[in-house]
Amino acid sequence: MAAGPGLLTIGEFARRSGLSIRALRLYDRIGLLQPAEVVPATGYRRYAGRQLYAARLIALLRRLDMPLTQITEIVGAPGPEAADRLAGYWTAVERRLAAQRELADRLVRNLAAETPAPDGAWPVSVRDVAEQHVLSEMRYVTAPDLGWIREATARLTGVAERCGGPAGPRFVVFHGDVGEDTDGPVEVCVPVRPDAAVRTEPAHREAYIPVVKGHFEPPQILSVYDTVARWVREHGHTVVAPPREVYGYPADPGTAGPDDLVCDVAFPFR
Repeated sequence: MAAGPGLLTIGEFARRSGLSIRALRLYDRIGLLQPAEVVPATGYRRYAGRQLYAARLIALLRRLDMPLTQITEIVGAPGPEAADRLAGYWTAVERRLAAQRELADRLVRNLAAETPAPDGAWPVSVRDVAEQHVLSEMRYVTAPDLGWIREATARLTGVAERCGGPAGPRFVVFHGDVGEDTDGPVEVCVPVRPDAAVRTEPAHREAYIPVVKGHFEPPQILSVYDTVARWVREHGHTVVAPPREVYGYPADPGTAGPDDLVCDVAFPFR
């Protein structure tokens, strides 16, 4: 059916704009690109030629995987403001892609060096830990920010060296859940002599599993945490303090081989 003077049918407008008829109907419903005219008797949509610019811009922005809410903001903004919004969107995309690229590279390295898990569950051991006096630094971090642990360790170890040196292996306490989008409080602790400490870590008994480098990164290490927590629960005990990673082995996690021990995953219990 032909359109009125100067107007295009939805089919012709779709062909010339590069948008599908289905997309045009959606954009009409959400107010992103509404037709110039809707015939009352039939509901047919008619578009003006001047709307082709907006339609073609929408088509291009969709190729950038931009959400429709942000496209609406750009299409409705003056040129300079629209340009600023688009530039801000793409900067955020590049940051996200860089973080994803880093994660992908890390997973490739970890999977290539991964040590198969032992048959059944990892064996759990128990030990008594004496009271410790520690220097500590705490921060809320997400999983991508856990590199902060190494920085905090260097700072605290430097302070400890000026106070007689570390009095035991450093440990990292996870006071809350840490995920890709969840920031939990993480505390790095370095034992020192009592007069140099900022707090005291109570004596306790803990269940633990030694972790080799091949099991150190997610998702493997999360399974180690699950195994220790399950052992505590199944043996009728109660966790009395947050889980921690105790770094009492000579190998550095950053340079260790796949089978080198790098830390213990430990749960204090009673």
